[in-house]
Amino acid sequence: MDAGEERDLKGAGKIEEVFQNGFCLDSKVLHYIDSTFSNPSASEIEKILTGESDFEKETLLKLIFSPDESIQFLLEEFLEQADISKEDAGRITEYLSAREIQTKIIFPDERETINVIVPPAVLGKFIDHLNISVKLNDKLADAVKFIISDRSRILAKVKIRNARKEFAGKSLDFLCLFFEKMGSEEESLFDECFELIIEVLCEAGNDADIYSAFLFKKAASYQSLLCSERFEEQLQKNNIETLLMQGVRPVSIDKDAAIRKIKIINRICFAVFGKTEVM
Repeated sequence: MDAGEERDLKGAGKIEEVFQNGFCLDSKVLHYIDSTFSNPSASEIEKILTGESDFEKETLLKLIFSPDESIQFLLEEFLEQADISKEDAGRITEYLSAREIQTKIIFPDERETINVIVPPAVLGKFIDHLNISVKLNDKLADAVKFIISDRSRILAKVKIRNARKEFAGKSLDFLCLFFEKMGSEEESLFDECFELIIEVLCEAGNDADIYSAFLFKKAASYQSLLCSERFEEQLQKNNIETLLMQGVRPVSIDKDAAIRKIKIINRICFAVFGKTEVM
């Protein structure tokens, strides 16, 4: 067995371990199942997953077996060290598909656990969503070492992998500087900042003015707050039917989330650029 075959088998083994451990349904998936299929029992869900309706079955299976960050977190360090290519990923998919992988679906409520065989198409989608062939460039790989929290460092790599974007130019320089300036922050703040950073960088592009991109995002949140406040003032004077007849559009936002986003943008801009703008 050559090194490539050994790497592929190890990769397949790591992914198979995930399926052997089973998938505990989160609240969003459980809500979809209950609202779509009228609160089905475990046996009723099992009939759907083993039934003849391929569309209904595969849609539900892909939703259940879509790897979230908690699963990717467990695989990240192995994937980084293994250096798996797109061709390797294809061979891993073929190998696992031939094995007819069985897994279990675990409900967070009183419903029983379901055992199912994962169809090759669903397995292929699962592996594709892992983005296992994505690699950090050398500059970014060095920069993430500034993150002192092991958890936040691994999670940051997962988010970069999921971005499916080759960070370069101004985006790359910004990321490296952010890791250096804020890598020692406590986990929750760092994670919250980095979640927003990935969103802004993916929208802005590698050659954009990153500072301006954050100001644009900040201004959008501030404008949403103003619109929400104006609408609430109008509601105090008129009922909703009157406002709708006047062409006023209802505004509903999470004010706390918008204010928090503005604060996070300020924190990032002060740390990396040493400045921000007052709205």
